[in-house]
Amino acid sequence: MNEVEETLRRTFGQAAEQAPRLPGMLPQRLERVHLRRRRRSRMALAAAAVVLVSGGTLAVVRGGETTTAVQGEVASQGRVEAPAEPVEKVWPEAVLKVVGKGYGGTRWQPATVIDDRTVLMTAREGFDSTRAIYAYDIETAAQRKIADVPEPAGTVTFASDFAVGGGHVAWWTATEDSVAHLWAVPLAGGEAKIVADQRIQIDDGNAIDGLEVVNDKIVFSVHSGGVSTVPLGGGTVEPIKESTGMHLLTWPWIGTPGPPGSQPEVGSSPLFERILNVETGETSTAVAHPGERLRSCGVRVCLGTTSSGESFYRQRDGSQERKAIGPPLMLEPPTQDRFSFSSYGPQPAGVALYDLVSGKSASLGIKPEGNSIRLPTVDSTGRIFSYPIGDDLYMIDLSKIR
Repeated sequence: MNEVEETLRRTFGQAAEQAPRLPGMLPQRLERVHLRRRRRSRMALAAAAVVLVSGGTLAVVRGGETTTAVQGEVASQGRVEAPAEPVEKVWPEAVLKVVGKGYGGTRWQPATVIDDRTVLMTAREGFDSTRAIYAYDIETAAQRKIADVPEPAGTVTFASDFAVGGGHVAWWTATEDSVAHLWAVPLAGGEAKIVADQRIQIDDGNAIDGLEVVNDKIVFSVHSGGVSTVPLGGGTVEPIKESTGMHLLTWPWIGTPGPPGSQPEVGSSPLFERILNVETGETSTAVAHPGERLRSCGVRVCLGTTSSGESFYRQRDGSQERKAIGPPLMLEPPTQDRFSFSSYGPQPAGVALYDLVSGKSASLGIKPEGNSIRLPTVDSTGRIFSYPIGDDLYMIDLSKIR
């Protein structure tokens, strides 16, 4: 048994032992949180080995570190029934099955969308280490290597938050000297180069928690707050003056509070309760009604819970409220304001994809492993759900669902 397998075994055992002895939990209580290398919730899940353990424990395992988020709603709301049909039958146009291994036995994982038919695919080893990046044509399965992904000596955070724009791919890594390195390489291919360094405090969770490419610049925010830009070709990191204490949501929107650890008390306010459009000056503060609790918000939609612990989602202004389906496994609103996934069955028995607009649902075919089950990952655009089954990688292209 190698170190990673031992970490998983220990994580599952501890989570299973803890779960039955956690009555009366607050909805967003965090049993154990290692904040280092954590982005906002969706991106942590997208880059991690994510496991739901029976009893309502969500374990996120990354390179030997573990975040175990114990969510009261998971236990209190019970389990939903299994969908009647598999995803291949409900949404056949959205399902793509490919070989799950890349060159040299590395594991494929979609990182972000390059264009309408091309996905940026990472070739990964273990849970964290990305060896190379490829352009993957989802219609023809053609693969083109873009670049190797370097790991400088002393790397403690492997390549994270891949983003595409301005004809480049960008990402960041961090080394044990508390420096985050911002990287870029042309989409056409070449050698990845560091374009800028950013001082961070890894042990305090002060790493990069959001990164995008906008025109010819990398835009990023740090865990302690503040949004900055740097040219793709290299240069000086320039803070955005309106962004003090704020975090990148999705350009041009920034906001506060940021991810857990960037605020005094986890769960004290919903993620991105207040947001600002740095291009237009428009602002928005999410509406919360008495007796309920908002958990997190996007640009348009918020996820929250009622006083009885039932989950809902609605517009930031408090309108168009709908009940969420199943126990909440993500700490963000539905992707594309429409899609979510949840486990079903008492153990759990499987994972389903839900279209909250049409009301349709489908089983993803993911089977439990003992008392745990792996959850799908989602690319940074929220378009591609992916998960392995055996030697295959399933990709659900949500843009194909009408």
